[in-house]
Amino acid sequence: MTRANSSQWSGFETSEIAPGASLHIRKEARRKTSRLRISWVHDMGPQAARNCLVPACLLRGSRSFPSLREISRRSEELWGLGIGGSVDRAGQRQIVTINAEFPEDSRLPGTEQVLAEAVEFICEVILQPHLVDGQFAEETVSSEMSQHRRSIEGRFDDKRSWAMQRCIEETCQNEPWRFHEYGSIESLEHVTPESVTADWQQTIESAPMYVHFSGEARSDSLAEVLLPLFGGHGQEAATLADRYPRKGAGEVRKLEEHFQGQQANLVISFRTSTGHGDPLHESMMIASGVIGGFPHSRLFTQVREKQSLCYSVNSLFDGSSGLMLVNAGIDGDTAIQTQESILEQIDVVKRGEFSDDEFQMTLDAWDSRLSMTQDSPSSLAEFDLVSRLVGRDPTIEGLRERVARVTRESVIEAAKRIDTDLIYLLSPEEAQ
Repeated sequence: MTRANSSQWSGFETSEIAPGASLHIRKEARRKTSRLRISWVHDMGPQAARNCLVPACLLRGSRSFPSLREISRRSEELWGLGIGGSVDRAGQRQIVTINAEFPEDSRLPGTEQVLAEAVEFICEVILQPHLVDGQFAEETVSSEMSQHRRSIEGRFDDKRSWAMQRCIEETCQNEPWRFHEYGSIESLEHVTPESVTADWQQTIESAPMYVHFSGEARSDSLAEVLLPLFGGHGQEAATLADRYPRKGAGEVRKLEEHFQGQQANLVISFRTSTGHGDPLHESMMIASGVIGGFPHSRLFTQVREKQSLCYSVNSLFDGSSGLMLVNAGIDGDTAIQTQESILEQIDVVKRGEFSDDEFQMTLDAWDSRLSMTQDSPSSLAEFDLVSRLVGRDPTIEGLRERVARVTRESVIEAAKRIDTDLIYLLSPEEAQ
């Protein structure tokens, strides 16, 4: 493996280690711990649930520490190193990650050091898992598959989140945005120890790989210390699908589904034909914020507070798909009135009839949110990675500057792109 020339992305010094494998180092002396994030990227699709099992099984045991108890014991020996897995998404990409946090060497007593041993331990967890006859143990796979099944089923318990997902699935029936990063229960039916082992091998060998390190990092040889993490990556990376084009809205559709419960959830999807790289991207962010992104927004002050039509309401704009979603927790018998009121508030913004205070408060709220991201090493690493995957400018300062330059006129122009696509209602069975 060879290192390429370095570049700066959102404070990270970047080196290409191999095709599809890159190292990103951000040095800072403000904190007492170092954070390490190892991520592999897949296309969203039917394979999503199986990909989730890989980090879960890796954390169950390694060659030298073949059980969860021994993994935990070794973590404690490494000055309380914390290690875990996560699954996220960035537009049409699924991200599976191993995260670790451990003390800075300079914060340890005397001449004690932990960085090199921590990286060695994490390397073993990733590259030398505990295998039985060359594959993950049946008990490990069965246990993690059951746990993941419960995670997927648990999504239905959060009716707001479930309604949002169902609305996206129906809005984007033939688009990659329809998939959830956890995948589906159906895709777990044919999982075996052999298939999970094959998925692990394929992930570490060819999935695009990103390693982010944030910490004091006084060692001049830090990059060399981290290089073994790439030991399993081959010289050819898997090719991800081209970015899917954002679609415009068609004829407005309506769909109602039912469940056993009390509160209904209304979700309206809008197509904006706007996303990362578009001149109106930041203006659409502000438009969505004025509509319903914050407690001062129109949906909250007018639909919830003034008209008392819903228990909760907000809007969310996704720059990857170009979708804006409005979600409202309501009583089933107020669905039509709430829908009409939501659409009226969007028309208010399209006509430019929002106040200067609403506009400025939204600019300030977005700036505050981005400023908070700058103060978190884990958030910075996530922002950097997601930016690379969705084609967004990776510097938060750059985004803050573009947000600050947004004008009322550009917000109105962006809002006029908002077109209704699907009106989805998840309502209690009693409302049938």
